[in-house]
Amino acid sequence: MKKTSNLSPFFGIEPIEKQNQTESCYMRLSNHLAFAFFFAYFMEGEALIEIDNKKYLLGPGQLILVPEHKSIYIHHFKNCVGFNGSFTIDFLKDPSYPVLRTQNPVVQSFWFEDAVFMGSLMKRMLVAYDDKDKAFLQSGLDLILGQLRPGGKIAIVPEKFLQLVFDRNKIPMSVSEYASLLNVTANYLNKTVKNHTHRTAIDWIEIARLNLAKQLLKDSSIPIVDVAFRTGLADQSYFSRFFKKKTGLSPSQFRNEQ
Repeated sequence: MKKTSNLSPFFGIEPIEKQNQTESCYMRLSNHLAFAFFFAYFMEGEALIEIDNKKYLLGPGQLILVPEHKSIYIHHFKNCVGFNGSFTIDFLKDPSYPVLRTQNPVVQSFWFEDAVFMGSLMKRMLVAYDDKDKAFLQSGLDLILGQLRPGGKIAIVPEKFLQLVFDRNKIPMSVSEYASLLNVTANYLNKTVKNHTHRTAIDWIEIARLNLAKQLLKDSSIPIVDVAFRTGLADQSYFSRFFKKKTGLSPSQFRNEQ
């Protein structure tokens, strides 16, 4: 495992408190954090993030561990409560955990008592961090890393659907068009996406469409009629009503405030 020279050893943790990410963006990592593993544990809310062109939908009771040198792109971040932090490999007492050797992010779900325990552990680690209690922080990381397993099962259709919807190079489409691409019926797509993400397929399409519209509107050289077309709503009037319903501002008002 690569050492981080003068940047190590390092550990940091902070709370996530009802944060809402209203626009898509890259999570800005300092040079220090680029050499560290990143983790986040969610107790409430939902987040959709992208790492190496793959999307990860995270909710209550889920923890993600991201290997070092990875860029994190936030697509959606709503009502999130939990903790996030980072650590370098040589902060650990035991660097032999299998999850530390994978090149891909690891997502683990915790249920019932395990979820309560994980939330309590994170709170205690936050206190230990303030108290500079390195021994407890190392023990806490041992507990967490010992429970993570790379290569967990995923729900194929919802995952592929989210990959398609949040492809920033493609125009958002309708539920039936995505269903056709995935070789399933629109009803099946709606049902399985709802069951696995607690949002409907159209909810995710509208989130992706709104995020894309906000990005395009920041470029004043793009006419609003073209923004409407590139977000999959060719009717500019309909696009304007959709945008105002979601943001409380017309596209022109949003652009003028940037």
